[in-house]
Amino acid sequence: MIILPDFHEISFANDSEARREMLRLPEAARQRMVENLLYRYPRFNQTFARLQKLHRPGQQGAPIVGQIAGFLGNSRAGKSFMLKTLLRENKPYRVDDSSGYVFPMAYIPVMERWGAPDVASALFLATGASSVPYIGGKSLEAKCVRRVATHGTPLVVFDDAHYIFSAPPAKRRSILSLIKALADSGSCSVWLAGLYTIEGSMLNEAQHLNRGSFPTVHLAEHDMSITDEIDDYLGFLIGVSNRLPFAEDSILDREEWQTEWRLAARGSVGLTMNIVIDAARQAIYDGSPCIQGRHLREACFLRKRTGDLTYPFEKAA
Repeated sequence: MIILPDFHEISFANDSEARREMLRLPEAARQRMVENLLYRYPRFNQTFARLQKLHRPGQQGAPIVGQIAGFLGNSRAGKSFMLKTLLRENKPYRVDDSSGYVFPMAYIPVMERWGAPDVASALFLATGASSVPYIGGKSLEAKCVRRVATHGTPLVVFDDAHYIFSAPPAKRRSILSLIKALADSGSCSVWLAGLYTIEGSMLNEAQHLNRGSFPTVHLAEHDMSITDEIDDYLGFLIGVSNRLPFAEDSILDREEWQTEWRLAARGSVGLTMNIVIDAARQAIYDGSPCIQGRHLREACFLRKRTGDLTYPFEKAA
């Protein structure tokens, strides 16, 4: 079962009391706040709304079942964080004290070279099993499909699903067979989340493609050649700045840093957060009132590749 992060979404911009309480926390707790920082910027909200509609048509609608769908984007576009947000909003619950838990969503991060038994085992654990039955592969897969139905799990998400299509042929076919069985059961839909290559792979799998014709939600980086997208990205930096656990605003969107962010992250929120998290750790460690240029410079220096003559934030004070 996935241990969900305790997302930090509180803005300190206009809440001095919340900021004072935050500053009383131990350094390790403030570091976790940065690592689990969630800012629902406009593109996040738009994409998240599409995912919700892909799952069910409105709050009162029944979950969509029987189809295979996609959630695609480049690495570090923010897909996994968004899926974990959806998982947190579909947490297990009990109808009453005498009943077992219902699992509205199962989230499974796929690993390289997995086969169907690995997927089935992960699905057992994702629906609350404390152990996996010690039975043969096909029996385990059949029992896994039944478990999804009996535990009220209408949405099964395979994250990093591109690994399914790069697995050895026999393992790939076994996983695809299990995915088809899940969709054909009529008790759930299956989402394949990962890189854009999934779409091309699905076009070669007619039996799977036809389970709904593969409706897909895309999550792209901000296009830094378009003014409106640059503005949206700077808005993301402002939202992150407002939530950083420091005594002062880090003002990550300041004008002298904008070109550096373009070089460092190319409009990707995930690559941006890689640098922000590292810089924030250093700033917390040395007692700084906010992230400063030197922290961003050090974070980017650590990511400098062999042969690079320059790196982002190299001259930041």
